[in-house]
Amino acid sequence: MSEEIEFLDYIYQNAKMGQESIGRLLKTRNKKDEIEDVAKEQLNDYKKIANSAKAMIERRKKKVKELDVISKVATYMSVKMNLAKDDGPKEVANMLIKGSNMGITQIKKHLEEYKLKNKNVINLANRLLTIEEKNIENLKKFI
Repeated sequence: MSEEIEFLDYIYQNAKMGQESIGRLLKTRNKKDEIEDVAKEQLNDYKKIANSAKAMIERRKKKVKELDVISKVATYMSVKMNLAKDDGPKEVANMLIKGSNMGITQIKKHLEEYKLKNKNVINLANRLLTIEEKNIENLKKFI
């Protein structure tokens, strides 16, 4: 598998994990407040990135690797446990910031690791990085 496909798979998996986590968070929490609006915006951003990565993979005649069941279950349990203690805006913001910080670290690591030449792939990675950074900025007001 080429580095380009591996990298696109990584971007796709990262965005899908963001979608999965926020989707679970919204279902588990089930409250209408300002942080829910911020989370829904993040969810939409992740969907756009995942769709772009998927399209780029499929244009290369490769199959997209979906999130495995273990990752989904682990995400569900983590969200459930964290929200059982406190599901207020501050706790939700802290959870989402933690996830975005992990995403930033991983994206930067992958950008350094992979020597990509395709500008579209690099741009998609940078879009995801920008989204993660924006997520943190949008959540700071809740802490």
